[in-house]
Amino acid sequence: MKHFSGLIFFAIMGFLLWPYIHLFQLNSAVEKNDRIAFEELVDFDALNKTYQENLKWKSEHIIEPQGSGLFPESMRERAQAIAGAIGNFAAETLEIDTSQILEILRKKKGTVWEQTTFAFFESPTRFTIRLGELGRNPVHVQMTLQDWYWRVTAIYD
Repeated sequence: MKHFSGLIFFAIMGFLLWPYIHLFQLNSAVEKNDRIAFEELVDFDALNKTYQENLKWKSEHIIEPQGSGLFPESMRERAQAIAGAIGNFAAETLEIDTSQILEILRKKKGTVWEQTTFAFFESPTRFTIRLGELGRNPVHVQMTLQDWYWRVTAIYD
């Protein structure tokens, strides 16, 4: 029983350290500009879907809410309609690629590993990393366990 509990302990510790190994691989790929290794760590379909959803949400919520006093009512409605149309068009046509992701991850000073200020499990299959200080425009990277491999599925900047 003692050996079995030790085995369970090492299995749990291995699982908890596993995403950090992939974070280190992500750091190495970004630092060395190794696009092939980087593309293996990123799920572009999920990343583009999240990117388009975020762009659409931002375009719908960019105009101040009713009663803020900055825009007259008629201007606010027109601005919301225009921003929504532009955002929907952009969300449907834009796709993020390797160079854009690398640029987002490099916009902070230092390596990805050095800029990691917070990393935690949201669930057993989702891991979130914050690059940069909270309140100072951090970049959040979300990794998801897919087929026994942690892959980047969302980046929020």
